[in-house]
Amino acid sequence: MKTPTKRTQGQPPGEGLLDRLPTLPRISRSSPVPYYYQIAEALRDMVENTKDRAASREVPFPSEAELCAAFQVTRGTVRHALQVLEREGLIYRRKGRGTFVARRRLAFDLTRLYSITDDLRARGWQPGTRLLGLEEITPPLYIQRALKLPKRGRVWELRRLRLADGEPVSLVWSYVPAHLTPNLDQHDLTGSVNHLLEQEYGLKLHTADQVVRTRGAAGEEARLLEIPEGEPVFVITGVAYDQNEVPVEYLDSLWRGDRYDLQVRRFSRD
Repeated sequence: MKTPTKRTQGQPPGEGLLDRLPTLPRISRSSPVPYYYQIAEALRDMVENTKDRAASREVPFPSEAELCAAFQVTRGTVRHALQVLEREGLIYRRKGRGTFVARRRLAFDLTRLYSITDDLRARGWQPGTRLLGLEEITPPLYIQRALKLPKRGRVWELRRLRLADGEPVSLVWSYVPAHLTPNLDQHDLTGSVNHLLEQEYGLKLHTADQVVRTRGAAGEEARLLEIPEGEPVFVITGVAYDQNEVPVEYLDSLWRGDRYDLQVRRFSRD
């Protein structure tokens, strides 16, 4: 029989996440497993089964008082369990507001070249792009060499902020050889650049060499991504090549570490 929960006065609606468990597991008083860990296990299942985790709105998590009543334990035990979930990134706290379910993270597959716009849409997110700037420049020497440009070769520097359901998820700097993409500035650059390069210029991205690093977000980057300064971000840089192995794009991008996991599929050498 499911243990009833008690809502304390003034709690916001939506804290009935405990009701989403088919049954509320009882604490085993004879088990060698600590009480806090048994509670963390039950709450972990509850979070993973929360359908609203992909939504942009905040999903309130049950209060300490509600969890104490549900599991019949002390507040110290509940707090210990919540610390476990917080370290695992499943919940987060807002001072003066309460505890909330962390939104489900997106997996970024490093083994495939695909349109981020298409990928977000396939996941049920509404993709968006804010154009931050576009200009034709003589690039730094390292980009010139990466794109195998002649001396004083020019590129388009395209700066964009990528959005998912209106929330910033990445900052992208693209450098595309100007001689391969004449009049790029006359096109709509708020959609998929991959599609644009293929449909307008016959440049289909086929392979890419990329490097992944991590660091803290700097001031302006953090402001645009709407995260605290110093928050971890993934830095992905590299060169993409077309079907003829011609370098057609140098990419320098930042991805929010709290919203993305980097995914790699590995194969045995056998």
